[in-house]
Amino acid sequence: MEMVKTFKITRSTLDRALKYIGNSARDNMLRSAAFQRGGVIYLGVPAPRGYMPDIATSFENGYMRQQFGPRIEVILNLETNWAILKIDGQEAAKFDGLSVGVWGNMLYSLQQIYNKLTNTASI
Repeated sequence: MEMVKTFKITRSTLDRALKYIGNSARDNMLRSAAFQRGGVIYLGVPAPRGYMPDIATSFENGYMRQQFGPRIEVILNLETNWAILKIDGQEAAKFDGLSVGVWGNMLYSLQQIYNKLTNTASI
């Protein structure tokens, strides 16, 4: 409710932005504000057993980069397990000390967001 009051928007406008239904400048600003207030990207759905995301993965200088098309990128430091999530080139979230289980669930959630952003069928 704090964001609804602060930005003088409706709850449905905020929900649409946070669920990545829209991708306007205002939607991006609202998502950024939510992250600044402690929000995280997680759909609450664990990855199905054996799930493999449809991503491009590359390794360079101790980092792993995973990209869901041109819009979503995750950069992981392989020594410290911290990661940065970028959506549309903007830093959306930071994670520290990711476990393999959390990593897999996060990738599954990101795949669902990517599918919504590109209007593709869910996996």
